[in-house]
Amino acid sequence: MSLEEIITQVERVLRVGLAIIAAYVVALWVAAVWWTLRDIRSRTNDVFLQLSAVLLVVLFNFPGLVLYLILRPSRTLAELYEAALHEEALLQGMRVPSSCPVCKQQVEADFIFCPWCRTRLKEACPRCQRPLLLRWQLCPYCGEGPVEGRLLPEEETTRHHLPEAT
Repeated sequence: MSLEEIITQVERVLRVGLAIIAAYVVALWVAAVWWTLRDIRSRTNDVFLQLSAVLLVVLFNFPGLVLYLILRPSRTLAELYEAALHEEALLQGMRVPSSCPVCKQQVEADFIFCPWCRTRLKEACPRCQRPLLLRWQLCPYCGEGPVEGRLLPEEETTRHHLPEAT
């Protein structure tokens, strides 16, 4: 083999190798653009921000991808929604509505009787007429107490109902 043939063979191998490397870099660039589009769509609904992020990667290639990774919103929309649900659940837990122990219907805090099943929920203070929980031994509003002849709360809910309408 002559020197010219060897140089021609090396030149072909280099061209094929460079074509493969160029195709690989282009494939990585397209994958980076596609990943950026999917990632930014999961993080914001703002079309301007989505377009800006994709153009950043299209125009500046891998340095643009690094810049996008630095500037992108930290949480996805799903994570934000989950955090909002968690916060709402915590807020609901803080203001737990009271419910009737018999029928489990929601009742207001100052109801003395359940409007659905007529169960006695509370008792009116004999002095100030404010609603008292059945387990309280004295009125926290006026200090009246101890209330004589009170039943345990379990006995109250099963024995004291409003009289039936006739």
